[in-house]
Amino acid sequence: MTIYNKVLYCTIVDFKGQYGTKSTDHEIMTLSDTAKYLKLAEKTILRMVHKGQIPCAKVGSQWRFMRTLIDDWLLSRMKVVPRNDIAFLMNTAPDIVPLSRLIREDLILMSLNPGTKEELLRQLIRPLILMGIIQNSSAFLEKLLKREAMVSTAFGRGAAIPHIRNPRENPQGGPLLVIGICKEGTDFDALDGGKTHLFFLLYTDSEVIHLRAMAKLTGMLRNRNLVTRLLFVKDREEIMHIILEFEQEEKE
Repeated sequence: MTIYNKVLYCTIVDFKGQYGTKSTDHEIMTLSDTAKYLKLAEKTILRMVHKGQIPCAKVGSQWRFMRTLIDDWLLSRMKVVPRNDIAFLMNTAPDIVPLSRLIREDLILMSLNPGTKEELLRQLIRPLILMGIIQNSSAFLEKLLKREAMVSTAFGRGAAIPHIRNPRENPQGGPLLVIGICKEGTDFDALDGGKTHLFFLLYTDSEVIHLRAMAKLTGMLRNRNLVTRLLFVKDREEIMHIILEFEQEEKE
């Protein structure tokens, strides 16, 4: 079973909003709510939870599900047409293209300053502006902030994966992954209420890459030891080494 099947990505696309029916009530659902929403037995949902096949979080002793994440999970089942070679590989054989292919050393920010969401996002998009990937920084920042206004991309464990709502609205370029470390931690409205230290800004105009990369990222960030190691790295090379090491372990 691939990492894509094990860990369904932690992005939020308002699926019903895109197709005419906006879902704003009852964002957080119980096991029973989710079973009814998906028209499945509760035992089936619980089995998927234990296998890591459905996005959820344990609050106390109860499982909770976010409606927008469930909608996004359904969206990931839809057929999309890859736009480039990496997208094609991710679509046909997702394990062949690792996250390390999306990372460049000049896209790794070792010392993010804590601040507001806007201040953090401005720091994260700066490398893409310098590369000439983003021409209209204000418009791109606004899309990121609108996405954050839906539900925070900081899903907990000290990590966040900022991205715009619809990857097809990104100008062509990439795929790229900007990594930022804020050692002091900052308030990014994390779902678990904690501070956010690690940021992974995903930039691609391909839905295929977006879905596959988000799955890989959320799978990687479930590894608490790896997250801790990333917080205490000394240089960019060490970050690359940790990610490559993780990907090698996934293959074995």
